[in-house]
Amino acid sequence: SARADAGAAAGTAEEDVSAVQRRMEEKARELGLGSATFTAVEPHYYDQSLEWRQDRLGASSVEELCKSVVMENTKLDSSADAGRVRCILVIVQYVAKLNKEKLMAVVRSMEAERGLQPLGKKQYNMRLLEGDACASLTGFGHNAVTPLGLDLPIVLSDQIAALPSGTFWMGGGHIDLKLRLRVEEAKSVLGAVVADVTA
Repeated sequence: SARADAGAAAGTAEEDVSAVQRRMEEKARELGLGSATFTAVEPHYYDQSLEWRQDRLGASSVEELCKSVVMENTKLDSSADAGRVRCILVIVQYVAKLNKEKLMAVVRSMEAERGLQPLGKKQYNMRLLEGDACASLTGFGHNAVTPLGLDLPIVLSDQIAALPSGTFWMGGGHIDLKLRLRVEEAKSVLGAVVADVTA
């Protein structure tokens, strides 16, 4: 079928995981992320249970398995003040659920810290940025988003910051590449703000 042919073409055009890994390792070195560890996984990784993924990565618990999602305030238009947070990268656990009300409060406080007057709650609608829109902003496809090299504010769930191991796993820039990072480096090097953003 035409769809299968298109899929095959996209697969061959997509960058090889080892090439992405080399590029991301270089980026991690440039940033000074000494704890960054990349692991390439099998294409069927996301078909497996969280417990299987934990074993595959050698994580201490399923709570260490996280995802980076880009959330956009769809109420902001082009006339919005410079410094308003249009898009934000949020790192949450797979076992948790993102709470948009809590995230909105975090965004409002970020804007206040930038010296901006807080907007009314109706001026915020935090929505998941998906597909082509997310890829064009981040350069990463679905299940590949990573904070490395992104010029976005980063929020790290306080549940991740409280993990006993002090480390967590997330996307590494390719759907088949995972990145382990220390919480301390996410905060000190990437500038992640720790906040309660889950239900």
